Amino acid sequence: MREFRAELDEPRDGALVKGRWNLAGAPERPRRKRSWMLATAGAAVAVAVVVGGAATLQRSGPQQKAPIANPPAAPQTSPADLPVTRGTKAPVNPAVTGTAGASHAQAVQTLTRLAAKQADGPLTIGADQVLYVKTYTLDDGESRYIHEAWVDVTTGVALRIRRNDAGPRRIDDSLSQAEIDQATATSASNPSDLHNLNAAFVAAFPTDPARAGALAESWLAATRRDYPGRNADALVFRDLHEVFHYVDPLLTAAQRRVLYLAIAELPSVKATTATIAGKKYDLVCASNQAQGTNCAVFDPENGRYVGDVGTESDMVLRPGGAVFVDLGVQPRPAPGPGRAPAVKEKHPSGSATTPKR
Repeated sequence: MREFRAELDEPRDGALVKGRWNLAGAPERPRRKRSWMLATAGAAVAVAVVVGGAATLQRSGPQQKAPIANPPAAPQTSPADLPVTRGTKAPVNPAVTGTAGASHAQAVQTLTRLAAKQADGPLTIGADQVLYVKTYTLDDGESRYIHEAWVDVTTGVALRIRRNDAGPRRIDDSLSQAEIDQATATSASNPSDLHNLNAAFVAAFPTDPARAGALAESWLAATRRDYPGRNADALVFRDLHEVFHYVDPLLTAAQRRVLYLAIAELPSVKATTATIAGKKYDLVCASNQAQGTNCAVFDPENGRYVGDVGTESDMVLRPGGAVFVDLGVQPRPAPGPGRAPAVKEKHPSGSATTPKR
């Protein structure tokens, strides 16, 4: 998902990416790069928000698979301007201290520990509801960067994207019904994989920890095939960033354990720690010369994904690099006018994982 990196590049085909690419007004049509593998949906009412894993999501219970919601024939109209919640439990302008010495051995230990912590089931999302994902920097006031997505969990299509930057730039666009129909057809016709994160992807995600190694190898094999000579580990980890945002909240605890154990099988992945506003977090990172170093942030107390950071190659978190994520459920947005004019810019934090559309 290209809105979660510092620079937009050409997206792959698939309903989720295509919908967001349309909303960003990309000048070229996306084309299919690759395919392979694996997904459920889950519950709350109104806007049940989790801030960076520090609060408890309203869920259906451990390892319980909730039914996948089908898009209603006549989408319900949501308010014209849903409020941007600021994430009251998230730190604001926090003190940040990174830890040097990231290693793969620590990644294996960290991810194994985080996997063992998994207990919550998936969010439950009704037929007239969507997954709501808000990503934001930790500075306060008008300079705070906020990105929101309203995602149909059946098709993986982002029905609405809203983003605000420091200064006057804003984007708030919803796919038209024609674009939704096209993206839905694309989701149904293409294989469910890391670039087509629909309900089938979630439903097929393995639950047996013994399959973690095979899962990781399937990711790597496909990446080596499509990008020979490039750092397969880093490319896989980059694509998993989308999984953290849009699939992790829909997985059962058992599925999430396999996800984390599979990441530990990626040879170049490393882990370290950082302290944000006095709280210690786990950082799991991968470096790519072309894309920089991307890290996923986890709460060691409950093992849940918190957000992302972009670091230098030493994987030491420094002030200004953290991006937190809120998750929740909101009403299904009504179709809009369609794609917006092209927008391509770099977030002032320079984070490689800051949302861009």
